Amino acid sequence: MSTLLLVFIYVSFISLGLPDSMFGAAWPVIRNDMMLPVPTAGLISLIGTATIVFSTLLNPFVVKRLGTGKLIVISTLFSSVGLLLFSQSRTLIHLCVATAFTALSGGSIDVSLNNFVAIHYKPKHMNWLHSLWGIGTTLGAFIISAFVGSYGGWRNGYTVVSMFQLLLSFIFMLMLPVWNVHKDNNDRQIEQKRIVHTHLLVKSAILSVIAFFAYCAIETTTGVWTSSFLVNFIGLSPSFGARGTAFFFFGITLGRILSGFLSMKIKSIPMIRISLFTILIGLFMILARIPTVLYLISFGVIGFGCAPIFPTMMHETPRRFGIEASNFIVSLQMAGGYLGSAFGPFLFGFLISKTGIQFLPLFLLALLFILFFITERLNLKLRLLHE
Repeated sequence: MSTLLLVFIYVSFISLGLPDSMFGAAWPVIRNDMMLPVPTAGLISLIGTATIVFSTLLNPFVVKRLGTGKLIVISTLFSSVGLLLFSQSRTLIHLCVATAFTALSGGSIDVSLNNFVAIHYKPKHMNWLHSLWGIGTTLGAFIISAFVGSYGGWRNGYTVVSMFQLLLSFIFMLMLPVWNVHKDNNDRQIEQKRIVHTHLLVKSAILSVIAFFAYCAIETTTGVWTSSFLVNFIGLSPSFGARGTAFFFFGITLGRILSGFLSMKIKSIPMIRISLFTILIGLFMILARIPTVLYLISFGVIGFGCAPIFPTMMHETPRRFGIEASNFIVSLQMAGGYLGSAFGPFLFGFLISKTGIQFLPLFLLALLFILFFITERLNLKLRLLHE
């Protein structure tokens, strides 16, 4: 039953990832259809993420009342309705309302499943869990690419994904009894030592939240603006621009599959350092003005570097701060991550209105240096905390 539940959680993360890449991939066409300025994408992303932060902070209370299983069913249903509303949107206000409705489902699913897997399963499962999120995002971007290029436009792409989410919600409802497998079994894979709440622990928790903020700013800014960068600066077609977004998320997916195996040999700190260096390589490839076709590969390299960072930091939370505090800390980390997801695209959208979209790699490079500094500072604090 524990294995069946794990498979069920994997499917849940595929459904969670599907909508995440669709907006960035479809934006060049959406803005043309509705005659919206390019930077408006940052505003829409900000509204969606603010809604997710709200649902994330409420998660500990909602899970306590409903349980993880029922929360997944309701949230997937909300996602289906929100995507359907998005497909029927005709104005900016419609887009914002549909985005907020869809976003209500994301935060609670993310927090509850990440904390559940961090406590009950090994690091490899956390990486593979997030690789399936990457499969969902890759599929979402490819679906938009296919519909933009051939089959009736982005609206039909959103409708198809909405119907798929509705089907998943029904399946999740049928599988509710499976969640009881861990009800009386805490599956003691983590040494349950009580960590004393000190000023040092608070500082470590704050640094951890900032690290999630910086990482998610990198990931979401890349996901939202890759297609526009390739279309408006490099000169590719909207269909190829959407493929650039798909390559980025494919890199994340492939990286998380491989890092699931590597996590059995490489500890968390070296894993994150290697990942940051890989992102740096991808950014240098773009700054080097490579041949046009290699830009797709460059964004794939950036995605490959991003892959292990989020699941590795997330899985370490119960070990760093203790099981008793993990759900609360995970909620704060997810809130920080979502704020980064809002701040990154929004700030870059504001910057390109003053400068130009060609500065995307430099913007990402600045965020990367911030993330490196924070993670190294956090490692030092945690060594002192556990001494």
